[in-house]
Amino acid sequence: MASRLYSRRALSVAAASSAAAVGAFTFAHASAPVAADVPPFTAAGNRYTQATYAGRLRTILTLIDPRTLAISDAELERCQALLRDFETGGIEACPANTQDEDLWSAKATVAAIVHPVTQEKMLIFGRMSAFVPMNVPTAVGMLSATTPMGNIFWQWFNQSYNVLNNYTCRAGATVEWAPLLQSYGLAVGVSCGLAVAGGQLMATVPAAAALGPFIPYLAVIAAGSCNVAFTRMDEIRNGVHVFDADGNDLGVSVKAGQQAVLKTVTTRSMFLPIFPLLIPPTVMKALRASRVVGKGGPAAMAAEVAIITLCMAIGLPCALAILPQRMVLPVESLEAEFTGRVLESTGKPVTEVYANKGL
Repeated sequence: MASRLYSRRALSVAAASSAAAVGAFTFAHASAPVAADVPPFTAAGNRYTQATYAGRLRTILTLIDPRTLAISDAELERCQALLRDFETGGIEACPANTQDEDLWSAKATVAAIVHPVTQEKMLIFGRMSAFVPMNVPTAVGMLSATTPMGNIFWQWFNQSYNVLNNYTCRAGATVEWAPLLQSYGLAVGVSCGLAVAGGQLMATVPAAAALGPFIPYLAVIAAGSCNVAFTRMDEIRNGVHVFDADGNDLGVSVKAGQQAVLKTVTTRSMFLPIFPLLIPPTVMKALRASRVVGKGGPAAMAAEVAIITLCMAIGLPCALAILPQRMVLPVESLEAEFTGRVLESTGKPVTEVYANKGL
């Protein structure tokens, strides 16, 4: 009976967390910097400048909007057709009354659903727009786990989802399955081992209890870094495609692939977990100390879910916006074969190349 009651409670908390995530995202989206006007649409450009953090934040918010999960195939095809019309003959070739706003909106919809390299529809639960709804219940579970088996389950669940997300949001076109399975096993082993060891440490050394919130945090960043690295091992070993300012494919760079993975680890695996795993326990401790909420019960659980959801909804775009998704790399930082190239449009030397970092 107790296990059934616990399961029902866990399910209700998970459902409430996912629903609240959408509401929190909507709040974060509405609070983001708003452009004064709509710039002219360009197929290769961005609506918001990528040279500033505010511009990157606004771009990321459109990519991770969980409302895009409900977009139908018919609507996606309409957006893709509109963009094809523009590429064929500009805005004049689009349906009557098409505005720049319509084209930017169509591009944002396609970017949230279609992989930028493979041009295939991404797995729905692996998209960045599903990250917050999927991770809020996971964070609640990891923070509320009180037994070794509970810690192991939530670490396993977290890393299983991370493999799916890293595969879906990779920078390259392909993934080697052997490293992918290796990533899964290594990440689960590291995270579960650290979680159990941390729990035993707090049980045998009472003074270590003060490190409580840092135990799942350290497990997540260690396992998450391994997860990203091994899931995207093909990029580390074989590289990613790089392009010049005209959009011409210059070939594959191993150094660019390594930089893409390193930058993803920095933002995703190290910075992002601070929000859902370190901030909520600190806030909850302050709320309990001030007697705003008690140490247990529905009110405390509801408060913790709300805080985690808000932290995740704010933390994800803040973390992803630290670095642009489209990397700008000096040719001097890459292999020698990329030096001495010239732009076809101007005849000037290529000094910078571009590559997809992935999310």
